[in-house]
Amino acid sequence: MNWGIIGTGNMGTVILNALIESNAVDDRNIYVNNRTFLKAYQLKEDHPGLHVLQTVDAMAETCDVIFLCTKPKEIISIAHRLNGQLNDKQLVISITSSISVDHLQQLLGCQTARMIPSITNRVLHGTTLLTFSSSITEEMKQMLTQTCKLFSDPVEVDEQYVRVSSDLVSCGPAFISYLLQTLIKGAQEQTGVDEKTATQLVETMMIGYGKLLEEGIYDLNSLKEKVMVKGGITGEGMKALELCVPDGFNEVFKKTHEKFYNEQNHADELVNELKTKN
Repeated sequence: MNWGIIGTGNMGTVILNALIESNAVDDRNIYVNNRTFLKAYQLKEDHPGLHVLQTVDAMAETCDVIFLCTKPKEIISIAHRLNGQLNDKQLVISITSSISVDHLQQLLGCQTARMIPSITNRVLHGTTLLTFSSSITEEMKQMLTQTCKLFSDPVEVDEQYVRVSSDLVSCGPAFISYLLQTLIKGAQEQTGVDEKTATQLVETMMIGYGKLLEEGIYDLNSLKEKVMVKGGITGEGMKALELCVPDGFNEVFKKTHEKFYNEQNHADELVNELKTKN
């Protein structure tokens, strides 16, 4: 089976490395296409067996499974271009929350799905979010799910929860990184500790934190309670966090969903426009 990746930006490259390093797919069975050819060819330095194709049409001719890893508007355009070149045995996968399996199904005469990755898949951990269209066969559905299990914990998610799930899984690492950077900055401003030392302390703390969760020694709540001794200093710090953090995350989800609905409506318009032209 040949696998194709159209768009070798951040997430396209994460998927490429996850497939290869988990031994899910041999690099000789992976084909990539990118608007900037040099960027695609650079990937061959780490994966010599990789194939670079010049056009998306060539991807349709060569690949059984194709990931669309571009911006939402480009995904619609590429899907429209591929229409008529794919058969019902092939699978096209969007990795963007705002491009639904229904969008793809309206444009393509093949099997379709959505897989939202996380940067944590780069180290063969974390979650992938899966949504399947009615066009996908049970065999193909199981094949994709089992492949994802080699580098992640795949979770099938309903359309109504796809955005919030993506916020937690895909955006979450960026949100957590910002919070940790804010923690470091606060430590600098209040105490004068140098940034390098504070950063090292926080990074090693987070590695240990992840291990505690991974090994099941604590869950989120029990870990917090174990550290926050009654009447202790941690509790005083927690009081300050409780005043500012909850409302902040409510705003985060409002903003991400607002952007999501705008992109989804735009995708609806593009799909309808293309269907009208046809």
